Amino acid sequence: MNDVKTNFDIETTDYVVTNYLKNITGRAVMYMENGFPVHLRGPAGVGKTSLAIHIAKKRGRPLLLICGGEEVNNENLIGGYFGVRKYSVEDNFITTVHKKEELIRKTWNDGRLLTACKEGYTVIYDEFTRTPAVINNVLLSILEEKLVDIPYGNSNTFVKIHPEFRIIFTSNPDEYIGVYRSPNALTDRMITIDMVDMDEDTEKSIIMSKSGLNSEESYKIMKLSRFIKSKLNDNDYASIRGGIMLAKIVHSSKLKMQPSNLAFRQVCKDIFNSIHISLSLSLDKKHELDYIVDQAIDSILMNNIVSVKESQ
Repeated sequence: MNDVKTNFDIETTDYVVTNYLKNITGRAVMYMENGFPVHLRGPAGVGKTSLAIHIAKKRGRPLLLICGGEEVNNENLIGGYFGVRKYSVEDNFITTVHKKEELIRKTWNDGRLLTACKEGYTVIYDEFTRTPAVINNVLLSILEEKLVDIPYGNSNTFVKIHPEFRIIFTSNPDEYIGVYRSPNALTDRMITIDMVDMDEDTEKSIIMSKSGLNSEESYKIMKLSRFIKSKLNDNDYASIRGGIMLAKIVHSSKLKMQPSNLAFRQVCKDIFNSIHISLSLSLDKKHELDYIVDQAIDSILMNNIVSVKESQ
């Protein structure tokens, strides 16, 4: 299975830009202009992939998106021999002599990363640590020597990469399930930007943009998510994805965000507890999580917390 997809026209017109995101974008573009690969690292749901696409689009070059995983291999990335080509030559120059020569050659097809290196694409290698580290070793010479080692026939051939070639990596922290620890030899060749401290204005603006809710309602959902996260001390528990899901349902279903609305409470529990319910928690632990969601609703909505900007 080839888990590498080419994307030349990814739409980012609805991408929210705040001071927090402008700062990261500006630094990343500066690093890339100087020829260095950029690595966006952070927990799930923090917006790494969307930001990577936004940064890549700034360059105005063709864009290649590679999704890391067990299916990625050297054939996906660099290429390989697929099938054979048969050549036949017949010599009948002398009518009394008939000579026929056949030549069979293996056919080489470039992988998409090799094509990107040759043509100067901007590559986004999303969740690259989900690919076994031994496969990613091919990147070492690409990032350092600006060369691609291609095994043609019985000898190796080196292809020099295009001067406009750039690559953006994204990854989750090493402790995530299904993630391989990236070797120092690879991470030492990139500049890492940690995305763990998204500010409230950015989170609220993203929720508002993705859902269609107004600023005050989006702010309340953001505060709900952050309240739950702080109680559990778990950044993964209530990612921005959960806030966006809740906001979209509230908006499209016209669900009243009121403490007395039992339907709203249940929707919050379904969404915010989904990540932990999938871990087969005990009934007592599930009740504990439900209680924290109830606490968040009572604290945020009963006190009618609003954005400071909205109250001015």
